[in-house]
This record gives sequence, C-alpha cells and structure tokens, in this order.
Amino acid sequence: MKVVTISMALEFRKVKNIEENLDYVKNLFEEIKNISPCFVVLPEVFAFAGLPCLYKNIKKEEIEKVKNFLVDIAKKTNCWIVGSTYDMEKDKIFNRCFFINRKGEIVGKYDKIHPTEDEMENGIYPGSKKQLPTDTEFGKIGAFICFDANWPENLKYQIDNGARLFVFSSAFPGGRILNSISLLYQIFIISGVWHLKSGIIDNTGRWIKRTDRFSYWVWADINIERTVFHWDYQGDKIKEIIRKYGDKVQIETFGDEALFTIETLDKNLSVSQIIKEFSLVTYKDYIKRAERKQNEKRSCLQE
Repeated sequence: MKVVTISMALEFRKVKNIEENLDYVKNLFEEIKNISPCFVVLPEVFAFAGLPCLYKNIKKEEIEKVKNFLVDIAKKTNCWIVGSTYDMEKDKIFNRCFFINRKGEIVGKYDKIHPTEDEMENGIYPGSKKQLPTDTEFGKIGAFICFDANWPENLKYQIDNGARLFVFSSAFPGGRILNSISLLYQIFIISGVWHLKSGIIDNTGRWIKRTDRFSYWVWADINIERTVFHWDYQGDKIKEIIRKYGDKVQIETFGDEALFTIETLDKNLSVSQIIKEFSLVTYKDYIKRAERKQNEKRSCLQE
C-alpha cells in the first residue's frame, strides 16, 4: 500500500484565503503523481489552515467547494484521499474526515469526537463515540482528528471492528502521543498535520517517514498485514518459521517490549497462514485471553 501524507507547511506559508490552500494542495498532487500513490492523507480542515476565525461564519458554498475539490482530485489522480473539512448536517456543523475512493465517491466519514472548547463555543458539534471504520480496497481504515488523540480509548471501537490503519488528520503534531497509541493498539498511523510534522508510523510506534523543511510531503510502502505478537509461550517458534520460509518472511524482535512482528514478502504467503500453521496468538488476542482468565480468577474472590 503506497501511502502519502501532506503537511500544510505553515512555517513557510502566509495564507490569505481558502483558494491559496487549495492551490497549494493541488500543486503538491502534481509533484506526488510521479510515484503513483494509492492513498493520500490531508491535514485537519486543510482548506482553512492558517486562516483566522476558522469556524466562524462558515458559508455553505465554502463547504461544498472543498468537498468538490477533494472529489475532483481523487478522480483525476485515481487514488484514495482522506482528510478533514467542515461539513453541515441538519444545520449543525461537524469537523468531518471524508474517505473518497479512486472514482471520487465519498464512501466513508468520521466526525471529530472531541472538538476543543473553542470549536464548540463557535458552533462545532462533537461526533458519536461509536463510529465504524471505513471499508477500503486495502482493508478497514479508521480515523481520529487532532484533539481526539487525548482520548485514545475511543479508538478501540474502530479497532474492535477491524481497523488496523488509522488516519490522524490534525492541526497539532501529536508527537509521542501517537507513538504510544500506535504501540499499545498495534496500529499504523498516517499523520497529516498543519506544520512540518506529518508522517507515517508503523504498528510498533516507530516513525517510518516525516516531513521536514525540504519536503512538505512524504511517502512509504506499508504492509498493513504486518502483525504484532507477544513473546510469551511462542517466541521459540521464530526459528522454526525462518527455517521453513527463509526470506519469504520478515521477522523483527523488540526485546524491551517482549514483542515480535511478522510480515510476508511473498504474495502467495499470508501472515494468517503462518499463524494457523504454527498456532501463534497475536498480541491483541493474547491480552484479551489473559484478561478473560484474570476476570474469571477475580470472580472467585467474590464467591
């Protein structure tokens, strides 16, 4: 999955109106097209980034203009686009992340669950705490927006419903908050932010790529089938897997965290096949199993 994330590079840009932001993004897509990405992430309310009074007196025509811009870009570039903008529903305004497929169809959305106090005072409504991830050709993909990062427990609903990759469309970078969320939930995060801190994090909390003053966008090939396992009771199986599959698999160990990851480098071999063949238990399932047994044991104390 070839993914791109964009920064609005506000350190180097003085924005006067929405059109300047739209032109900026359009020009970056011209640069990006030579690598033929299949999935591009934009920052939070990217069209309004750097403008004063972002959410005061938002006009309906501005909202439609930005949505049409996203749809047109997706069609022209033949890639998925995900990013946040304002949207109106039943006369209420939401900070909404749209998932737009290669055909320019809006196939999914996510509403910011935790708007800031300032946003709410100026008319932005919070989204539901139970929002499903979006089905894509790459698998189920979730989202969270900016201030949402301070409530990582709300991501669990999307994770329990199959999300292994998340889009973080944001104004602020998030920093180590994102690293910890990625590691604890074993999810990839594609972060698109206003400043030169956009990037891509693998599912063990490690930055793969980040934007900087020389590059306002970055890309990476990621394999979201890469799976995280706990070492307990199964670490000795790693050598067996390597003996059988050699360079068809890539295994990485993390000593301090007692974890290891498996991803396949052969299109005819899947991680699920390896899990079944070697009776492996994923980190997520191992933690669930342990908690279930703990609760059963704890219940005996109450009898």
